[in-house]
Amino acid sequence: MPTSRTRRALLLSALGGLALPHVARAAPPRVVVIGAGVAGASFATYAARLLKGAGEIVLVEPAAGYLALYRSNLVLSGMIETREIWTGYDALARRTGIKWVAARAVALDRDRREVVLADGSRLGFEMAVLAPGIALDYGSVPGWSREAAAVMPHAWKGTEQFHLLKRQLDAVPDGGRIVILPPPDPSRCPPAPYERASMMAFALKASGRGECRIFIVDVKERFAKMALFLDAWEKYYPGMIDWLPPSIHEGVKRVDPSTMSVETGFETYRDCALVNVIPAQTAPRIAVASGLADATGFCPVGAQDMRSAVDSRIFVLGDAAHAGAMPKSAFAANSQSAVAARAVAAELLGGSGGPPEYESRCWSLLAKGDGVKSSSRFAAVSNKFEEYDETVSAIDETAQLRQVTADDNSVWFAKLETEIFN
Repeated sequence: MPTSRTRRALLLSALGGLALPHVARAAPPRVVVIGAGVAGASFATYAARLLKGAGEIVLVEPAAGYLALYRSNLVLSGMIETREIWTGYDALARRTGIKWVAARAVALDRDRREVVLADGSRLGFEMAVLAPGIALDYGSVPGWSREAAAVMPHAWKGTEQFHLLKRQLDAVPDGGRIVILPPPDPSRCPPAPYERASMMAFALKASGRGECRIFIVDVKERFAKMALFLDAWEKYYPGMIDWLPPSIHEGVKRVDPSTMSVETGFETYRDCALVNVIPAQTAPRIAVASGLADATGFCPVGAQDMRSAVDSRIFVLGDAAHAGAMPKSAFAANSQSAVAARAVAAELLGGSGGPPEYESRCWSLLAKGDGVKSSSRFAAVSNKFEEYDETVSAIDETAQLRQVTADDNSVWFAKLETEIFN
């Protein structure tokens, strides 16, 4: 036995030069993903599937779950419950190939290729994927602030803000006045403020509060699906919704949370039961502070693979990206994530990610069973986004087609939830 152990020791010693490289084998390249909304969660899912362990996907997200705010207007209407748009992150965090880090990313050190977390710890990366959503410009509406949002909610991000808006809507008395201030472009989900007005009117009318008035005091002269919404408001909610462009209201002078008033150059709306202020938006601070944003406030990316125009080791997805004329929609974010995942896998494994194909679809509900849709495709031409095949629902569509469109939205959402979050 001693002789056998001696021989074994000598053999290992002789092979030491060959064995060490195996023991000290480099870890697989790390891709750090910041944010687990539709964009970040989709990328992590697709990349883990493609890499099959050849790369480490680290997903950084402090929240316990995801509230699909792009479906929240249906909750306001009373057609669905909040639980139907909430998904916990448990299944995603356990997914093979994804390492979950329940923390908040506060900075991106591009020189050192590290993501800085709120506790000061750092995550090194070979590549980083930035999908942090949006930041709100609390100074973009005179008289409104972060503190004022506790009285005049935006409900454009964050679970608590949505719950606040829902409680306020439920408490509006018959005959009460509601004012909605939509944001300037570019913004998250451009048709959503107008769908929100529609779903508020639906809820009010369905609960016997048909004497309420909703004033949309807009910063824009035109808005997405404008003809469809104006037609629907006249058809379903006559006398309930007024849309006022700047050429009529002459600009918002200030809002006053203490008196629940909105002052414009044309009229002052006093003693409002609800004021929904949706401010201007930008990419979040982590993107801006790291120099990835341009004059638009968002992060320019190349159409070939969603790489940052500033740093080729960083991809920017979803609402934080400036992707040409592509709308900031959940469908677009999912589409961008698939392109970026293929590009990352191709770089780490060798080969090509294939020609990029992007699509955006945006559904809006006008009333129960009356859905409309806009869609477009985008190609990469000289690394720029070129839009083609743009379609939008027609005003004279049949009720059957509108019902099919409404159902399509629900089917897509259920598929996304199953594929990405569950």
